[in-house]
Amino acid sequence: MVTVKYGPITKYYAKGLTVRRALLIFGLLLATVGVAGFFLDSNAGDAYHLDTGQNIAYLIIGLASLYVGEVWSSDAKRIFLGIIGAVFLGVAIAGFAIAGGEGHDLGIFDVENPWENIVHLLLGLVFQAVVFYPRRFRDYSLGTNVSD
Repeated sequence: MVTVKYGPITKYYAKGLTVRRALLIFGLLLATVGVAGFFLDSNAGDAYHLDTGQNIAYLIIGLASLYVGEVWSSDAKRIFLGIIGAVFLGVAIAGFAIAGGEGHDLGIFDVENPWENIVHLLLGLVFQAVVFYPRRFRDYSLGTNVSD
């Protein structure tokens, strides 16, 4: 825990995963998984089945996250990460809801394995936690245009 005094205001923050770091780390991870999915063999019964739609989605989200993490302002990064986190949470909830049925198709990819849904749930929860837990003092200050 770090104490920061800025005039009469005293704030406490924890060092850790900032919005920028989350976008860059998970963007690289998602882009790598998206590219690797085109070259690795995975079947429908595997623990984590990557089909073409999922590869494309991961690649687009990963590359967009890398771009947003480096170029956009702090407020825009937070909004983008919140939207991506909500998408991953939505996919996880939909995946858990249809897991017992016959159809596993969400339109662009299948979510037939519980491990896929758990990964999507964890990604969504981590992204939302980073968005809603301010890590730095300047996250408390609006309009600073400081990218972190």
